[in-house]
Amino acid sequence: MVDKLSKSLDEIWEEKSEKWKKRQGSEGNVQRNSRQRNRSHPYRRNYLKEKTSRKGPRILKVSGDSNVRSVAGGIAGVCRSGLEAPIILATGPTAINQAVKAISIARGFLCDDNLDLRAKCEFEDIKGFKTKIKLSKAASKPRAPKISEDDLYVLPKSDAFKVAGAIAARIRESRHNPTSSASTLSSKAVGILAKGSAAVSIMIKSISVARGYLDEENIDILFVPIFVEKETVISSNKVDTDFLQTSTYLKLCLLTQQL
Repeated sequence: MVDKLSKSLDEIWEEKSEKWKKRQGSEGNVQRNSRQRNRSHPYRRNYLKEKTSRKGPRILKVSGDSNVRSVAGGIAGVCRSGLEAPIILATGPTAINQAVKAISIARGFLCDDNLDLRAKCEFEDIKGFKTKIKLSKAASKPRAPKISEDDLYVLPKSDAFKVAGAIAARIRESRHNPTSSASTLSSKAVGILAKGSAAVSIMIKSISVARGYLDEENIDILFVPIFVEKETVISSNKVDTDFLQTSTYLKLCLLTQQL
């Protein structure tokens, strides 16, 4: 107390100022260090949580309004990243049609990467149109003619169960044919063609049903979609001569897999 009384006001103020600066400096360092730790990895916790919680392939949902090239780019991006090929979910004929188109376009995007895609389809309810298409990566493309006389054609009013029976019969025939192999199908069972959302969705459903028909024989079906151009002869009532009309179809090249 005597020491303080003997000091001038300037000396007392200077001592208090130094103590205040030291206290503020230590608290500021603690706050800065905590902020720096947080700023060094601002997304570290979220990223690790996402990475550890993600199990299995990514899921891409496709709707009838989805841009097919954008979906195809997403598929190709996942495949290039080294991850497992994604699963595509689609509900309704239009969404299924967009999904199959996107897979076909994605195959073109992956050509320079020496990658190709295989697909398996299954329906949550065989009476509905809610489907899951599981993709897998492959290193080679299937060898099959773009258009064959033995290709099956699916129409908007086709019966999926009858088409499935025809698919199963073609596959059994091709597997008993010594000239064909288990990985690729001969021209007698190589493809199915469809045009339009309704026909394409029935085509996908028929493959799902055919997988069930062949399950007891330990045979599974994969498909590879491609776009093909087909010429159709159109007759005109006003003109005596016929003319050719070119239309774009979706063709599924079928492959078999021994379970």
